[in-house]
Amino acid sequence: MPTDRQFPPFLTVDSGNFAMLEACPRNGVAVLLNRLSRIALLGLLMLAGCRAPWDAAKSEQAKADAEAIMHCLQGPDMLRYRSLTLPPEQQAALARAWPTIRRKIALDTSEQEAFNKLLTRFIEPRAEAHLQRDLNAKIKPLKSEIDSKWPLMQSSLTLLLQGWIETNGQLSVSEKAHGKALVKAIIEQMPAEWLQDKDLRQRAFNQMVAIARESGIQNYQDYSSLDYTQFHSKLAHFLAGLKELGLIYGLDWNTGQKRLQVTVIAQSGNTAQVRIRYPLGQKWVEFSMDLIEHNGHWYDASSTALLQTTLAAR
Repeated sequence: MPTDRQFPPFLTVDSGNFAMLEACPRNGVAVLLNRLSRIALLGLLMLAGCRAPWDAAKSEQAKADAEAIMHCLQGPDMLRYRSLTLPPEQQAALARAWPTIRRKIALDTSEQEAFNKLLTRFIEPRAEAHLQRDLNAKIKPLKSEIDSKWPLMQSSLTLLLQGWIETNGQLSVSEKAHGKALVKAIIEQMPAEWLQDKDLRQRAFNQMVAIARESGIQNYQDYSSLDYTQFHSKLAHFLAGLKELGLIYGLDWNTGQKRLQVTVIAQSGNTAQVRIRYPLGQKWVEFSMDLIEHNGHWYDASSTALLQTTLAAR
């Protein structure tokens, strides 16, 4: 369109300056975007240059240390697990501060009452029969709904348990990721028959009651007064019991560990990330773990971060 407006001459890109947008609006925008893209690319290259290069030897050590963390869960040996997830200095700090930490995370009065009430359900006389009786009363009216809406119930149960794991402040980020992946794998392959089969339920209740009784814990006071070594011993007992519970449903955790896969997916300087996979029944459990190097060995970075936060809390 003809116009009497006079534009000042523009300088070319080759001259090292931006074209003036008034002189040629479309070309000016193109030049501006071109320059901005070059600046962005330069910034990305500079950031990449700040990262340490991939170190094959460190990556192999990171893989070996992550495998060792998983292997000690087979026993399970939770004291060794703690020593492999935290550098020696931090592990010693955790042991020293254990009584203080336990006081910091203590349940309030109402929560302690709920804890005691739930525990009593599993250690009282004839607990196995009582648990079966109460669940029978709840399941019978829901049988048709369970049959027709089982996939929806599976999804709801997965979200419920994963939500509980996520809000557990005593678990590290990687432990939460592992727990949520484990829950997902179990419930996705859980048929409605597992819930409806009375004999199977009874075997499961018998095992749950055995776990609770054999722990020797009678109330919250017993639980909260466990020292560092006692706590990890009880935790090992609890996890071993859960593995036995899994066997009732055909889920052999230790057998799955024989096919454990640990892959280093990132490594730079003293940081790395591994992907951990292992089968459980018909599903695979998969999660990531961030690692940090200390004196030649690799530890769970989220466990070290959680301990620092816990120690700093009042």
